[in-house]
Amino acid sequence: MKKSYLILMLSITTLIYSCKKDNEVAPDVNLFIKGENMTSKVNTKIAFAAGTNNGVGFNHQWKLDGKIVSTAYNFDFTPATAGTYVIEYTASNSAGSFSHKYTVSVPVPVVAIGPNSTKFITTVFDYLPGPGQFVNESLGNLAGAQKIIGDVSQTGLVSLGGFGGYVIFGFDHSVVNNAGADLAIYGNPIGGTTPWAEPGIVMVSQDVNGNGKPDDEWYELAGSEYNNPLTIKNYEITYTNPKGFANVSWTDNQGNSGTYDVNNFHKHNYYPEFAPNQEKLTFKGTLLPSSWGKNGSIFINSAFPWGYTDSWSADDDYATKRYNSFDLDWAVDKNGKKIALNTIDFVKVYTGQREKGNTLLGEISTEVKGAMDLGIK
Repeated sequence: MKKSYLILMLSITTLIYSCKKDNEVAPDVNLFIKGENMTSKVNTKIAFAAGTNNGVGFNHQWKLDGKIVSTAYNFDFTPATAGTYVIEYTASNSAGSFSHKYTVSVPVPVVAIGPNSTKFITTVFDYLPGPGQFVNESLGNLAGAQKIIGDVSQTGLVSLGGFGGYVIFGFDHSVVNNAGADLAIYGNPIGGTTPWAEPGIVMVSQDVNGNGKPDDEWYELAGSEYNNPLTIKNYEITYTNPKGFANVSWTDNQGNSGTYDVNNFHKHNYYPEFAPNQEKLTFKGTLLPSSWGKNGSIFINSAFPWGYTDSWSADDDYATKRYNSFDLDWAVDKNGKKIALNTIDFVKVYTGQREKGNTLLGEISTEVKGAMDLGIK
């Protein structure tokens, strides 16, 4: 009797379950946002949500670029940087599933040129020189770096010291990539038969996270020596603070070592005393070949054809323009791949050669006098 009762109860339960399954329908979804392709802005929230049209419930799943980010009925997405994002929603129950894909395009934020925009530098974000004879003097301190802001006919001059020393600056607007040269950077090179160039490499960056700070990816403007077999990519050098008037020693990631030597014209520590680390400094970048030599009894440092600042470059017609010009179309990423940039927001210049020179003339150290957006006439 008990066995018959158990069989009867199982049969009733199976019948109830079968009826429920047969009556259940696949998700009938009401999406709060109906489209598939949309454009948004950095740091602007998009509220995605899904509901039911017929009262029948189902499970929710939201994926951002293939990764599950929510199993609730909604998902709030706030893009932190520019880019293209894929958001996929899936509703499911035992009777079936429903999927919908959104493609969200978030362009790089652009600060437009306005009637009061200036073509000259308005902000120096950072300055950290390599060791050098002018470092810790007026041409090589934090206050001196601020003097390259403004009209280049009235600006000061800042020294970047040995290889890797840099300055980062920007304008009051995004610099637009127009046809031809986009940027002019001023230094103090010498031309003629006794040239004195101190080539600086130029890098650019976009404010892809929209925070107004130069903390996004950098791209090198590849000059004439970028593919020179003597140019070393991914070069690293580490300087040690002598903590006094003494030669500054260095080692690099190529197994080499050496010194930047002091001279009697500048009797002080050549290591930047305002650097965050007062023990060691490491700089990374592209190392250009040395162009140090002599013309008769006169020491010279020759310019490269194009693509570097503080360089009396023939292709720039430096004798006439008095600046080096740069095209944003030269931009490459860390792997050497060409990058298409419509605009840029930040510029970094660093000393591209590791040349100690001599105790008469000092080291090769790029100098920057100012810069100009060539898109503003």
